[in-house]
Amino acid sequence: MRFSSTCTFLLLGLAVSPASSQSGSGAAAQTAAKAADLCSLDGRVLDAVTGEPLKKATVTLTLSNANPAPATSLASLPQQFSTSSDASGRFAMKDLDPGAYRLQASRAGFVTAEYGSRGPSKPGTPLTLVGGQQAKDLEVKLTPHGVIAGRVLDEDGAPAASMMVQLLRPTYTGGKKQLTTAGSGQTNDLGEYRIFGLPPGRYYVTAGSLAAGLVGSIAVDRSAVPQPEENYVATYYPGVTDPASATPVDVAPGAQIRGIDISLAKRRTVRVSGSVSAPAPVPLLILAPRSLAGALSMRMVRVDSQGKFEIRGVPPGAYTLSGSAQQNGKTLSSKLSIEVGQSHIEGLLFTVGPGVAVSGRVRVEGDATVDISKVKVRLQPREIGLGTLLGAMGSLLSGGELAGDSGKLDDHLGFRFDDVKSDLYDVSFTGLPDGYFIKSERSGSADVLVSGLDVSNAAPEAVEIVLSPHGGQITGTVRTAGHQLAAQATVALIPRDKERIGQTAYYHDAAVGQDGQFHFKSVPPGDYKLFAWEDVESGAWLDPDFMQPLDDRGYAITVHPDGHENAELMLFPAGASVK
Repeated sequence: MRFSSTCTFLLLGLAVSPASSQSGSGAAAQTAAKAADLCSLDGRVLDAVTGEPLKKATVTLTLSNANPAPATSLASLPQQFSTSSDASGRFAMKDLDPGAYRLQASRAGFVTAEYGSRGPSKPGTPLTLVGGQQAKDLEVKLTPHGVIAGRVLDEDGAPAASMMVQLLRPTYTGGKKQLTTAGSGQTNDLGEYRIFGLPPGRYYVTAGSLAAGLVGSIAVDRSAVPQPEENYVATYYPGVTDPASATPVDVAPGAQIRGIDISLAKRRTVRVSGSVSAPAPVPLLILAPRSLAGALSMRMVRVDSQGKFEIRGVPPGAYTLSGSAQQNGKTLSSKLSIEVGQSHIEGLLFTVGPGVAVSGRVRVEGDATVDISKVKVRLQPREIGLGTLLGAMGSLLSGGELAGDSGKLDDHLGFRFDDVKSDLYDVSFTGLPDGYFIKSERSGSADVLVSGLDVSNAAPEAVEIVLSPHGGQITGTVRTAGHQLAAQATVALIPRDKERIGQTAYYHDAAVGQDGQFHFKSVPPGDYKLFAWEDVESGAWLDPDFMQPLDDRGYAITVHPDGHENAELMLFPAGASVK
């Protein structure tokens, strides 16, 4: 390659310039310093049952302390690194920046698991890498997956093809134990289904026709002879319609359980009919069960040119009716809670229109000087059910936003949400500085912290929120029965003040680190109890029935304004009886 004499001179000058040489030396030193800070790790992926090494497992390391970008950006996804295990189950990674990570492994035929987890589908232990650290001999144990298989038959014993089969597991959602979907599949032409990838546990199997609810009810009934008011309903193994009478299926690690056959049941159903009032045509209505596990009872219906609708084949239960319309490029939507019993519901008026405005103002107690102008207010539905999720999905698909999106405070610490749909909401914050907590929330005479913000067709009174900078802190350790520091535990802080019991704003939880310590910040002053578990279902501590047998074994503590309390807890070991 030829260079001009001028270019050659410049290049040579840069190479021999004393100032440039010094600058290059400094850059090299910085690069070397950074290289010295880089970390590495190695370990093995093992079969949790046999202890044998697993090859071809995908190992993923996810940075967990990154500052997230706006949710609309791909940059909001956490940074990840990956590798795979060799024939001896070993894996290794290098050139890792210091930070807090989560290490995960996955492989066909096994349930994905995290490093430090007590079992499949359970949270693992964060892995903290400090400058230059070489983390060695890490182990991730994978549990062989389970399988449930069987057939679905109609009332005549014939194979029922294209039926949806769901596996349900009892979990805690919003402080209540309810069945939620843990897997699903579809029957083939022989009525056979097979659902795999299952962690060990107890499952309830239910079957029904999702297509009948989504497609069949859109078709208008024009039968010359009136059809019987009955329909296939969600049927639980071995053939019952009441989940309380269902027989659970227990799946052990790697178990393949066959012969879980279900005979579909027909039951009397009712009609829900009425009319729609809206400034623009509403093409479809969705009637969805409020239960998270109620997809098989979902129904859709067209609204005719006169605004009339009729939904057939509805089993008794609690539902949410939702619909939306487009007007001048804006999505109008609404939803209505309906209790369906044994009788037809007729003459229902469903109104779709713009939402209402929710506004409020924040006041900071005392003479606090911390800038909270960047704090965001969050409006979220208090109860999350299938109807709520479908409504949110429909809003997003129509170009709208979730009501749960955050809004910034203005220069006067005010906020406003426009077009808020009818629902019961919690008002919360993101980005509060350490020490700050919500002292009170009121809308007129309503205590929003206790009752939630009731948004109906009329805008609620402005929400007056008081923030206090005088939250307390709790630092503590968790020890085993042998007085060793617990390497892994979940700690829950439960309010004892009567008016706070059941209010999720006053419940806190934290994971114990590898040093056996936990820390709570910004705790509202008051009386609490602390509990520590080696293994507990997420959110179980919100359920009074779960906590009642444990009450006298909690660590009582009082948090004072600006106080810093200390506690040493004893661990409830996995599998221990709490009765």
